[in-house]
Amino acid sequence: MPDSPEQIVREVGERLAQPRLGKDALVKLLKQAEGALSEFSQSLSLQDALQSLSKSLVETNLLNHRDKDVKLLVAVCFIEVMRVLAPDPPFSNEILKEIFRLFISIFADLVETSSPYISRRMKILENVAALRCSMLMLNIGCEDLILDMVKVFFSSVRQGLQPSVCQAMLSIVVQILNEKVTRPLVDVILRNLVKDDKGPSHKLAVDIIEKCARILEPIICSFLSSCILNKDLPVNDLKKLHHKVIVEIFQCAPKILFAVIPNLTHELLSDQVDIRLEAVHLIGRLLALSNLHFGRENKSVFREFLRRFSDKSAEVRIAAIDAAKACYMDKSSGDEARNILTSLQGRFLDFEEKVRMRAVNTVCDLAKSNPSSFPHGVVLLAAERLRDKKASVRKNVMHKLLELYRDYCEKCSKGTATVNTHYEQIPAKLIVLCFDNDIESFRPQSMELIFAEELFPSSLSPKERATHWIQFFSYFKPEHIKALKVIFSQKRRLQSEMQAYLSLREKKEEPSDEIQKKICTSFRKMATSFPDASKAEVCFQNLHQMKDNNIFKDLGELISDTTTFATGRLTRDSFLKRIGHKHPMHSFFKILSVKCMYSIFNWEMICAIFETLLSSGNELTNYVESACYLLLVVAMVFPSLFRGSEEYLLKLFSEESVLINEKTLQMLAQLAKSAHHLSFNLRNAVYPLLEQKCVEGTRAESKYAIAAITSLRPLDDQKFVKLCKKVVTGLNDKRNVPTVLQSLGSILEQSPSVYELYGKQIINSIQDILLSTEFISTSGQSSLDNSTCCFSCKLKVYCLKALVKGFLPRITAHARINNMLEKLLDYEKGLFPDIALCENDSPYLQLAAAKSVLQLATRWDSQISPELFRNTILMARDPSYIVRKSFICKLYGLLKKRAIPMRYACAFALTSTDCFGDVRAESASYLSEVLKEQRRVFLQQIKTSKDSIVDSPAYAVVFLIHTLAHGEELPSNYYEDETSFPEFCSPLYVMLRELVEIDSFNGTEHGPAASSVSVLSGIFRAIQKAEDPSDSEITQKLHILAKIGLLIVKELDKNCNMSSPRHILLPSSYYKLSGSEIKADEGCQENFISDKLVKRILKAHEPCKRQENVKCSVVSERVSNEPVPERENASDCCNGNGNKRSASGKALPKKKDQNTNNSLGKENVSSCGSAGTKLSSPGSLGLAKEADSRGCVSLLDKQNHPMSRCSTGETRASKADHNLCRQTV
Repeated sequence: MPDSPEQIVREVGERLAQPRLGKDALVKLLKQAEGALSEFSQSLSLQDALQSLSKSLVETNLLNHRDKDVKLLVAVCFIEVMRVLAPDPPFSNEILKEIFRLFISIFADLVETSSPYISRRMKILENVAALRCSMLMLNIGCEDLILDMVKVFFSSVRQGLQPSVCQAMLSIVVQILNEKVTRPLVDVILRNLVKDDKGPSHKLAVDIIEKCARILEPIICSFLSSCILNKDLPVNDLKKLHHKVIVEIFQCAPKILFAVIPNLTHELLSDQVDIRLEAVHLIGRLLALSNLHFGRENKSVFREFLRRFSDKSAEVRIAAIDAAKACYMDKSSGDEARNILTSLQGRFLDFEEKVRMRAVNTVCDLAKSNPSSFPHGVVLLAAERLRDKKASVRKNVMHKLLELYRDYCEKCSKGTATVNTHYEQIPAKLIVLCFDNDIESFRPQSMELIFAEELFPSSLSPKERATHWIQFFSYFKPEHIKALKVIFSQKRRLQSEMQAYLSLREKKEEPSDEIQKKICTSFRKMATSFPDASKAEVCFQNLHQMKDNNIFKDLGELISDTTTFATGRLTRDSFLKRIGHKHPMHSFFKILSVKCMYSIFNWEMICAIFETLLSSGNELTNYVESACYLLLVVAMVFPSLFRGSEEYLLKLFSEESVLINEKTLQMLAQLAKSAHHLSFNLRNAVYPLLEQKCVEGTRAESKYAIAAITSLRPLDDQKFVKLCKKVVTGLNDKRNVPTVLQSLGSILEQSPSVYELYGKQIINSIQDILLSTEFISTSGQSSLDNSTCCFSCKLKVYCLKALVKGFLPRITAHARINNMLEKLLDYEKGLFPDIALCENDSPYLQLAAAKSVLQLATRWDSQISPELFRNTILMARDPSYIVRKSFICKLYGLLKKRAIPMRYACAFALTSTDCFGDVRAESASYLSEVLKEQRRVFLQQIKTSKDSIVDSPAYAVVFLIHTLAHGEELPSNYYEDETSFPEFCSPLYVMLRELVEIDSFNGTEHGPAASSVSVLSGIFRAIQKAEDPSDSEITQKLHILAKIGLLIVKELDKNCNMSSPRHILLPSSYYKLSGSEIKADEGCQENFISDKLVKRILKAHEPCKRQENVKCSVVSERVSNEPVPERENASDCCNGNGNKRSASGKALPKKKDQNTNNSLGKENVSSCGSAGTKLSSPGSLGLAKEADSRGCVSLLDKQNHPMSRCSTGETRASKADHNLCRQTV
């Protein structure tokens, strides 16, 4: 019969008391005891049976045995004895401490989860928890052991332990905390709470805090409040982590922090940047974790947090921005989210560039994360930083917007996003960077790569690209289209030159030197398409040395207009593979391949746009109009891409189509005159529709319809005879008269023979309109308060335009041109004997006459008399703002195209005393540009030995002096005059200053013949030896102005060489060689001209010069910041006593339909902001009251007033009234 458990326990106790037992014996005995003890239930009656075992375990020093196996079995026996005899274990306090110390050492081995003894260790732990041994430990003063035990728990808890183990640990710690909370114990818990490793120890700490939140709240609040409020106390490692403690507690037991959170405002208002910085990070985290509920529940802290967006420290502001990003990512609705976003927007204008960049980056990231719900207007506000004053900010914004737009396009492609009008405005914001030539990455050479490679995802199909192009092109304004044309034209030039180069490589019959010279020229031209032209030219030379013909075949394939996007990418990869990735110029060839291929637009996109138009259901929406305009812009630069599009064009120009408008007609005209010839069937199909537009369409449609007809049938002159008959009939029937007049003028310009057949009939019909009173408006219908003239006035202007166009063909107009020019001279003087005028027609017709002279100057400049020339350019000093503005814009356009001679640029100098800053600034810009371009042409002529002194930009001074001498009376005491005389010389000074500056900037490497200073010297000396051919009294002024001009040049250029390159010839119609000696009084007058007088003139212009040099437009247009005067005081600046005089000097009587208020007013012009705005060009037929210029005094008072436009013999106002602007009638 086996022994009972009591007997076994007694025997084991007795045997353990024996000395010198080995390990094996001890292990065997202890296991027997373990097995027997496990069979006992809890009972105090077993105390006698367990006495021997308990005594042996204590007295035999087994508590301190070195062997781990023995120690584990001893611990098991102790915990079983304690279990059976609970709640009064038979051990003294000292022994119990040793027993608990043994238990703690056993708990440390719980980390060995794969140990075969893990179950015994778990048994000990579970019994310690179940028997509430922690209470016994507290009763006997084992606080240090309790702290060690808790530390062991946190260090030994591991993944893989059974849940019961973790639960036992949690139970023990909770028992301890429920009985007694000590600061060291809480510190242990908090240290494990804030561990970076969110493992089981962190989970145990979280569970403890959740279970004991109410008990722990006072001590934790005290600790955290002390960390926040008492920064001067010694800092330990846990105090440094108090923000992390708050974050962790906020997630598991937020109620503990109820009394702590309000104290965070103390940190937000701290004088120390690092404290505020950490506080912002903390509150941002709390806001994000709570989905912004923290802000709603702690409003005072949230308000102070929002104020940190404008903190004096940039680091704090950046931290607030980062916090805003995290918050808005989690929740984007509610008042708190809106407040955060508003504060974020405010950082777009931060004075620190890194803060502005971070704000833009954050907005773009937020928009990209949720494009449907994020306020899209904020994205456009961020895009305004493309106009930032710092280039680094502009670059950063550009790349972030590109990243956002690519992501948006990709989402649209996948169907997870729809077309968004705000995002489609991004390309328009980007493209104007082309005008920022100071930064290499913004120049057109670089922007081409951005629009080719970075705007769209590479996976986007041509149809999807076309759709986005149509969308964002609808937001393009003139400056955007101008930039796009620059990029397109640059790309086209490179493709054309590359084609020429590849053709030259294949030529064998020409001498090699000649071919090499042409190749070098092509390289030089292609190199201009790269930011560093000199480096690019070297790279092209290296390309030429390559022997692999497949490389050049790939280039030929890339520039082919029939290559698809997919084929282009494959060819490009092949090209770069042949070059080799390790080639030192691989990056250059990568860029070259992009520039060669049709990477921005190709024929696939053209087809996609046509399909979009034809599927629009004949509805003229903004989207359709944008598509039409986009096709036009592409056709102007890449007409070859339309090859094979006849089928689309036939449908587009079908009789039932409503898509035949100004843009599509202009596109057809462009395609018709390009090298790409349209098919015969298309010509026949569209011709009737074009004829119809000439009679029934708008003026613009008529203009382009005629151009298309001309190009479609270039050799068929009879087509215009038939068309002219229809147009004349429409004119006689007074049907759509404006359009008919436009068609008539275009026909006369294109087909001179038509004039011979219908000339008399046309003139009679036009004369009927000019004399007609059918549309004359009464005084009650005056258009002075409107922005445009009356219909009758428009018709008269249209008539004048039509007549002028009939004189552009030189073949048939020789006999009639002088008569026409005389009429225009009368019109410019305000004489309209053959025109019935409305009350306010005169200024419009004078402007139209001046523009007509400019137009005729493109063909008949030699016929234009000095008097007509003077009256024409003096339109720049007309009393009306819009007349001046419109005239200089028209003049600039013709000079820029080099359609008229350089001498007309004098008009820009005449506006130097204009009372409106925008007119002065624009004129100065125009003058500088045309003079520089003329100098470039002149230098080119010098290189080819075909130079003529007349082509020098300085030769314009000849005509400026003539105009000034005839325009105004020279003050009698000019050598003493402090105001009027400097103002009188202002145009001359402005012109000379610009010429000298261009000279000094470009140097004199081309010799004295190219020097403007040298040419000016010869001009002034020649004028001093000449006299006026028509009025001897003018001669004195000519000589005085010439001498003053010579001295001004000497003052402007101290190192100038005043030797004339050769004899200067003056135009015989403007000057004649002096046949007599200088009169005594004239010589006496000239004696007063000295350096002192000239210095006084220069001093008077110093403030004006500084003002003109201000750049304030993003598109490089200089716009004045001065406020625009009120419109209602229009007549104040022009109601002077001076009357307009005829060429003979006699005053002209006032007509009934003219009055002193006949002035054109100033349109609304936006002043430039931080990055500038584009100045809107006035309409050529706008009409309003002139702005008040009464406060605009003389040049010496740093303000200017508009000068009266004078004909020959016109006199200035009296000196007493020189501060008032005068209007002539």
